[in-house]
Amino acid sequence: MAILGTGREGQAARRFLRSRYPGIELTLVAEKAPESDFMDQLTQQDRLLTGPLADAGLDDFDILVRSPGISPYRKSIQGALAAGVKVTTPSNMWFAENPGQKTVCITGTKGKSTTSALLAHMLNACGYRAQLAGNIGLPLLDCEVEGIDWWVIELSSYQLADLEAEPSVAVILNLSSEHLDWHGDERTYREDKLRLATLANNRPLIANAADPVLSTALSGRDQISWFNSESGVRARGTQLLDGAVDLQVGAPKGLPGTHNLSNAAAALTVLKVIGANLEAGLQSLASFRSLPHRLEVLGDRAGVEYVNDSISSTPLATVAALDAFSGKNVTLIVGGLDRGLNWAPYMHQIRARTPHAVIGIPDNGSRIIGEMELADVNPGQGLHIKPDLAEAVKLAQKLTPAGGIVLLSPGAPSFPQFCDYRDRGREFAENCGFVFRETELFSAGKK
Repeated sequence: MAILGTGREGQAARRFLRSRYPGIELTLVAEKAPESDFMDQLTQQDRLLTGPLADAGLDDFDILVRSPGISPYRKSIQGALAAGVKVTTPSNMWFAENPGQKTVCITGTKGKSTTSALLAHMLNACGYRAQLAGNIGLPLLDCEVEGIDWWVIELSSYQLADLEAEPSVAVILNLSSEHLDWHGDERTYREDKLRLATLANNRPLIANAADPVLSTALSGRDQISWFNSESGVRARGTQLLDGAVDLQVGAPKGLPGTHNLSNAAAALTVLKVIGANLEAGLQSLASFRSLPHRLEVLGDRAGVEYVNDSISSTPLATVAALDAFSGKNVTLIVGGLDRGLNWAPYMHQIRARTPHAVIGIPDNGSRIIGEMELADVNPGQGLHIKPDLAEAVKLAQKLTPAGGIVLLSPGAPSFPQFCDYRDRGREFAENCGFVFRETELFSAGKK
């Protein structure tokens, strides 16, 4: 047996397998050397291989445990499948061992982390014991199962591609182009995301009526609870309504931006579907706090507010961040891994929310700036390119007036400049002069 990847999911898989089969020989395949503290945990039954997957001899194994970051569409894994090797994932292992657990599985191109965390917060406020896990919070295999009433599981397209599960409730928030390098093409990405609807089978499925792609893809299906529909829970401007009834709540401080009202509508629809106390869920909105790296207000320096949206990895996410601070002088920092996503379709939205200034950083910051120039996006304090995040922050501090906002919303993944979006967000906070403390999320049951 081999575990592919030694990040948080791969490490959780190793701990899980060691707890079940202490003497089993495991091969750990890492394309980059693991962290030293993980290396210290390895035993004589662990064999570590570092380097390309193509050189790891995957065809020689009986079972491969694929970490989410490693695409099953890669030639080496496809070759192993053709040779008869069984490929599974940490998520599949958890669902196989826990078929009776009540689960809400949430996916979407944008907003799945916030919606998942918000739903867990609401469920706890309704008197349930909810555990947030999956792509956010704890890896599933690191969670204690006993005593949990509802599992709120965020699933990325990386986890959905070959997921084997029967979710109690499935939620799809929206669908647009993302991670095309990992999936290979847009069609495969959409199919992988929509796999959650297939896994739901005849169980409850919740989807966004305001998303044209979802409306079309799911049009022939019965038993869908649509949020953002005229008869359902929906966001309208700064209001939340349930049918014709004004729910008398607006966007709380912990959920800046009108797009987050749509996330709240999705979470409230889940409460309605499972028969939870809707009023308790509504009241809990006021006590919800923004997640680390997701439109996270770090604080104020000399009258300038600093906002960390390092989780932003798509142009759509950057547009949503600009919308959240509409009407303010925003100095925007963009750029990261260049996956070839086309920013041109979003330029009219960026132009309608023209920032005070825009600063591009590697790798694709210069390309984004170039597309802004072509689209006549003309910030008052100009378009700039800097070699790294530290230099971008220094320039942003010079350009942004009191009352303004320095916003990191990169619209691109963190690699290769950073280990992950958390690393990028921490560095941004430190460069802005803040001590960053990332809190653990809703850990109702941790091993």
